[in-house]
Amino acid sequence: MGVRSDMKRISPLLKILIFSIGLILTFNTAIVAEKLAPELWRTEYHILKPNEPSDLSNLKSLDWIPFQGSLAFGFESQKVLVRVSYLGQTDKWEHSALYLENPVAYVDSITVFQWEEGKLFRMQDGDIYPKRKSIFSQHPYPLFSLDINSLKQNKEFYILYESLSNLFISPEIYDEGSILSEVFGVRDLFFIYFGIILIVFILNAILFGLTRNSSFLYYMLYVFTSFLYQLSFTGYAKIFLWPNSGKWNDQSMVFFGSIALVSVALFSIRFLVLQKRIPIVYQGIRIFIYLILTNAVISLVIRSIWNDPIVHVLGIITSLTLFGSGIYLLLKKLEIARFYVLAWTILLISILCFNFYALGILPDSILFRHAIQLGTIAEMLLFQFAIVDRLMKPKEETIITVEKESKQNSRTQRISNLNQDDLIYQINHILSEEKLFCDEDLNVNRLSTILGIRSDQTSALLNQKLGVSFNQLLSKYRIEEACKILKEDPSQNILTVAFAVGFNTKSAFYESFQKIVGKTPTEYKKSLNS
Repeated sequence: MGVRSDMKRISPLLKILIFSIGLILTFNTAIVAEKLAPELWRTEYHILKPNEPSDLSNLKSLDWIPFQGSLAFGFESQKVLVRVSYLGQTDKWEHSALYLENPVAYVDSITVFQWEEGKLFRMQDGDIYPKRKSIFSQHPYPLFSLDINSLKQNKEFYILYESLSNLFISPEIYDEGSILSEVFGVRDLFFIYFGIILIVFILNAILFGLTRNSSFLYYMLYVFTSFLYQLSFTGYAKIFLWPNSGKWNDQSMVFFGSIALVSVALFSIRFLVLQKRIPIVYQGIRIFIYLILTNAVISLVIRSIWNDPIVHVLGIITSLTLFGSGIYLLLKKLEIARFYVLAWTILLISILCFNFYALGILPDSILFRHAIQLGTIAEMLLFQFAIVDRLMKPKEETIITVEKESKQNSRTQRISNLNQDDLIYQINHILSEEKLFCDEDLNVNRLSTILGIRSDQTSALLNQKLGVSFNQLLSKYRIEEACKILKEDPSQNILTVAFAVGFNTKSAFYESFQKIVGKTPTEYKKSLNS
């Protein structure tokens, strides 16, 4: 019963989640909008120096560097001017319309310059501007309608890129037919993507309701903040949440990205029980969390070129630290870390793929272009498996042990035939020295598996030798540890202490604390300060 019956009740949702992942992967390979022949278009760029004007008044003096596909400048504060030239014949053009797209939403400002009857006119779009009123207004990426007559008279146009965040340049040209495939393909792709995130969130809300396991609560926080970050990253937050607030749209990606990073760190601390298993890493992650939150708050007040790079550097260090912690614990035979490590591996690979695509090392493909989103979905799915694996493993081990005993026709040894003193010593060592009681999933079945006896033998042993039940003994160790933590640092948050010692609900902690100490945790803290 218990966890196993709960898991059976939510197994249909797990199947839906897996099916959705398969659907998005299939959809990714199916949708490819056909761009106009790149060999007919020449693209060149020039990084403007601080003293060079950006109004195209000195084009003849600029040095142009040819490129094909994409350019990734990283966090480049300089303005970049791109010249696009048509190399074919325009007198036989059959196009009634041409469109220019830059297929990322986070570039601050893009200005397109064209000449019409000898006069220069400009169009602007980008992260800092309000939502477009026309030209596929629901499309998240910067999009421009090029003037056909202007191109026939002058077969080149210019694009000025400006950004305080990551500068990614990839001018792509579509005709009236292929732009529809691009716009609706992107729409349908992200509809599935955000739908999967919603399914994951609902699934974890159900699991938390069934099990009251706080790992699901921390994971829900991570999924929710990742949802907000991806809305900003993909441009849909600007379309649906704050269409007229260019300044906030520009800042939201750094802020929500920081909060999502903090959320996955908190989830990892809780899932791996880092406070007890690797205390030095736990302290280091706490410092990084404070630094990330500080940068996030500063980014809301001061818009600086340093906001984005700082969160990226802190994110890399934090991610590699958590990844390394998972590998370390897996090597230490902590099997519940296997899905956790696999999740980080896939996410890091997806990040590398996207950066290699941005640098032009990998070819232009919707798989590589959306590698971050695909990696995030895979990571979420594997984190989900990790939590379920953690809950199921103690039960499965016990079932296997019982099956082996029944096959050997050995009904189980009676408690009188056990080395009771040795077993009691092992129990005290496991709980006091290894502090296994801090694991919220510890139960009598798991402890019995470690001891190599049946769960009813463990219960009988504790009752006869110590005069307590397993739950009473577990609560005793947890409350003693909670008192120790509060004595060392009375300023600690009570709920944080409760989770740190293995409780997964505030009410259970308060009830046990009152019963064992004779005071509520709040009263106990006050007595320490008096």
